[in-house]
Amino acid sequence: MEALRATPRHFAEVVEAHPDVAWRDLLKAWGEVRAAGVLGREEDGRYRIGQ
Repeated sequence: MEALRATPRHFAEVVEAHPDVAWRDLLKAWGEVRAAGVLGREEDGRYRIGQ
């Protein structure tokens, strides 16, 4: 998720950046980040962390 601090990304880009992470684990972590309320969205749909 550090990549989202540097550059907003589409969800597919986040997935592609972590090929060694099991799908289930990635979805669990993504859900935790979303539940924490730290994700924002750009107008084009890319996700970012922070304002």
